[in-house]
Amino acid sequence: MSFRNFATPWWFLLLIAVAALVVGYLYVQRLLRKRTLRFANLELLERVAPNQQGWIRHVPAIVLIIGLVLLTTAMAGPTAQQKVPRNRATVMLVIDVSLSMEATDVAPTRLKAAQVAAKSFAEGLTPGVNLGLITFAGTATVLVAPTTDRVGVAKAIDNLKLAQSTATGEAIFAALQAIEGFSQVVGGPEGPPPARIVLMSDGKQTIPTENEEDPRGSYTAAKAAADKKIPITTISFGTKEGTVDIEGRVQSV
Repeated sequence: MSFRNFATPWWFLLLIAVAALVVGYLYVQRLLRKRTLRFANLELLERVAPNQQGWIRHVPAIVLIIGLVLLTTAMAGPTAQQKVPRNRATVMLVIDVSLSMEATDVAPTRLKAAQVAAKSFAEGLTPGVNLGLITFAGTATVLVAPTTDRVGVAKAIDNLKLAQSTATGEAIFAALQAIEGFSQVVGGPEGPPPARIVLMSDGKQTIPTENEEDPRGSYTAAKAAADKKIPITTISFGTKEGTVDIEGRVQSV
């Protein structure tokens, strides 16, 4: 410990006064002893004076001195530095709700399996981490903005509805936009909180067509996330044998 560990160490100057009190007390005790030995009739003193209390008579003075030392230390403002983890991270959970997610090759369906996995992920996430939810088919929709409220996220996951097409790129761009907007609110001198996208899907995009150069495609969106140092974790659902019934026609997915 050093003086750097105190907010106002100059209060320790009061210890000089405390030390002066200790010296003064010891000096007074010595004077009293000398006067007793010099002027008292020892034979008479032994007969009429009560037994000496010994060190017990010094207890009040000792307690007073200790109290003054502790008070001075408290006024100096002792401090300590400790690293405390802060749950500032943002996670955007992005779930595919295209019609192919109705396939039963993953029991009971791909969508149900994704819902169970998503709810388990939300419940197991560190409580202080902000979690948001986005669904996508032909377009992307932000169902829940980043929040620490897991109840709202769980309810939204339970109420997912299927739709046509798969716009993976739009979903990633929507997640990046949600993260950026939330970071502007909670970000401070330390900069924006770390973020991650968790993408649950069963296949490649259909809107736009698979083209690495498309400005709204999944490749472009993934590059944008990489430029912002936001990792994307992908979780896939389905097998090669998956099929769905679309308007009476069995279609492989």
